[in-house]
Amino acid sequence: MSDLSPRHPVDAPRDRAEARRLLGRRRTTLIGIFVVLLLIAGGAAAVAGLRNATLFFRNADEAIAERADLGDRRFRLQGRVVPASVAVDGGVTTFEVIHNCASVSVRHSVDPPDLFESPWIPVVLEGRWAPGDVVTVAGRDTHFFSSDNMLVKHTNEYAAANADRIGDLDEPPEGFLDDCPFEVPRL
Repeated sequence: MSDLSPRHPVDAPRDRAEARRLLGRRRTTLIGIFVVLLLIAGGAAAVAGLRNATLFFRNADEAIAERADLGDRRFRLQGRVVPASVAVDGGVTTFEVIHNCASVSVRHSVDPPDLFESPWIPVVLEGRWAPGDVVTVAGRDTHFFSSDNMLVKHTNEYAAANADRIGDLDEPPEGFLDDCPFEVPRL
């Protein structure tokens, strides 16, 4: 007859209880690690959102006045596109935006939205100042705005539904350039 007794000692009931406790601890540890990873991911998302929300927003005249303080930090620039200034060369769109008689030369590196072609369209651009000798309708400047994101303020539906409010888009808004000491070329 052969010996059928186990070669390894059989777990005693106390050892099984200990194994269950160890398994419970492992599960608790894994759940804890998962919660910590979720918190880290949530924190990273919150930081990214706050970073985007803290981008400085400046009108063209404010951006020029605060150029030294802004340095090379990203910020948002707002102004109306001077229609006669728009040019496309090698995938880069160059144009000027104007606000309160201050003009900023812009080099936009991404295809602009379709509505960008509307004359005097208000835009918000994201980017930073870059050194470079440029000529604007307001004169010479030592910097241009390097942009990689553009938001157009109005849609075609708004313009069609509110034509009486917008007026002739081929001309700047009424009174927009009245106090400017320079002439802005028309289309």
